[in-house]
This record gives sequence, C-alpha cells and structure tokens, in this order.
Amino acid sequence: MMFTTRNIYIGAMALGGLVLAIASTRWPAVNDGPVPPLMSLLMVSLAFDLVIMNRAAAGKTAPLHMNTRVIGFVAGALIYFFLRMALVG
Repeated sequence: MMFTTRNIYIGAMALGGLVLAIASTRWPAVNDGPVPPLMSLLMVSLAFDLVIMNRAAAGKTAPLHMNTRVIGFVAGALIYFFLRMALVG
C-alpha cells in the first residue's frame, strides 16, 4: 500500500471519527455540547487540509481533490455514527 496524501487523509479522518465516537461515550458533553460532533470532524479536516494545501503550493505533494475530502469526511462520519450506536446501545 502506498502512503499517498489521499490515503493518509482518509485514514486520518477515519481515525478522527473513531476518536470522536469514543470520546463522546466517555464525555457526554462532546456529543451534547455547543459544538456538534460532526463539526469537530470538519475542524480536523480543515487543519489537515491547511497543511496539505501549503505543501502542495510548495510543490512537495499533490493537492487533495474534493472527492477525496468527501470520502474522508463520510468515512469518519459513518465510523462515528455506527461506533457510537454500538457503544451506547
């Protein structure tokens, strides 16, 4: 498996969904607080995307395409929803 920017981004978003689901079961304020859980996932995406955009502008890596961003976000969101349903019951 090649470690491309696309694969790393999708993996990071999936990991973000996993961490978010576990944190929301441990600390209910994560799920019921002022910031919706999926907005936190978007913040993770933004932070990761800013780094990638700077590296792409310097010519060190390929930029992310929108379909990669959507795949990453949907993967993280689905992992969050299904794992939270499994853990909470």
